[in-house]
Amino acid sequence: MNARRALLSAAFLASLLWDLPCCLSASLPAASELAASSKGGRGRRVPRSPRENRPRQEGHAVGRTLSRAEPHEYMLSLFRTYSIAEKLGINASFFQSSKSANTITSFVDRGRDDLSPAALRRQQYVFDVSTLSETEELVGAELRLFRRAPRGRPPPAAPLDMQLFPCLSPRPLDFRTLDLRAAPAAGWEVFDVRQGLREQRPSKRLCLELRASAGRGPPRWLDLRGLGFGRRTRPPQERALLVVFTRARRRSLLGELPPRRQRRTAFASRHGKRHGKKSRLRCSKKPLHVNFKELGWDDWIIAPLEYEAHHCEGVCDFPLRSHLEPTNHAIIQTLMNSMDPGSTPPSCCVPTK
Repeated sequence: MNARRALLSAAFLASLLWDLPCCLSASLPAASELAASSKGGRGRRVPRSPRENRPRQEGHAVGRTLSRAEPHEYMLSLFRTYSIAEKLGINASFFQSSKSANTITSFVDRGRDDLSPAALRRQQYVFDVSTLSETEELVGAELRLFRRAPRGRPPPAAPLDMQLFPCLSPRPLDFRTLDLRAAPAAGWEVFDVRQGLREQRPSKRLCLELRASAGRGPPRWLDLRGLGFGRRTRPPQERALLVVFTRARRRSLLGELPPRRQRRTAFASRHGKRHGKKSRLRCSKKPLHVNFKELGWDDWIIAPLEYEAHHCEGVCDFPLRSHLEPTNHAIIQTLMNSMDPGSTPPSCCVPTK
């Protein structure tokens, strides 16, 4: 009798624990849209789309698993940065990298892979921007493309000219120089597409085209797959991402006032529009050969007499990515530098491999 009573008590306790929040499966909310208030130093999150606001089904489905959207790492980095700023009481509108926006929205590439075995001279990226509000002011937009490490072939000796065009247009939107010998083996390439998105509005579809050439003279378009821009077998975190910065327009009873000139700082010039080769150099690993014999230490260091130590060179982009494993000190230093570049130097990194 005692054993049966103990068994019933255990079953009743297990049924109670099953309904507690701590025992339910946790899911990370979608962070594709983040917002920061332009006043008061408080961060807020943009309301989810109607599809995301649908109630979740209760209980456990038999024989099937509910798929969950995985937030992009870049948007999570932005969210973590602004969350730390909110805890520190820092007004997020001071961040020059957010381009004075109070809403940041991301769109994932919907273009399909080209299955043709021919060389990929042009890569098109398609985005559905129908959820963008026409009443909000567009203050910035950037296209983020992940470049994989080329396999089975050495990098080109000459720097590459990367050009981004609107589809069916011969006029480039943005361009940058890429030296694969000095750049990291893999990483994100960022293009300014604000003008292209502004010209497309109020269209609900944005199409962009990437091309690459090398050398001087007439452009000779290269195979983008060999440069690491192919889209086959890419995980969601490596797909092209369109990040749009918008700001809610304010109506004034006194009419429209002329725009005021914005004060430019060293941080704004570094994280705003990037022109020229030097301003485009991001933090990357550079060679640093150490020879103990030349240092005069070979009398007490037996082996190795020389090795490749490497060093970091370039600008650490805002926000600090999680794969860089930033410390809390580095994150706070980045926040302070974004508010007043003259008082605090930007954060820096050291190679770990």
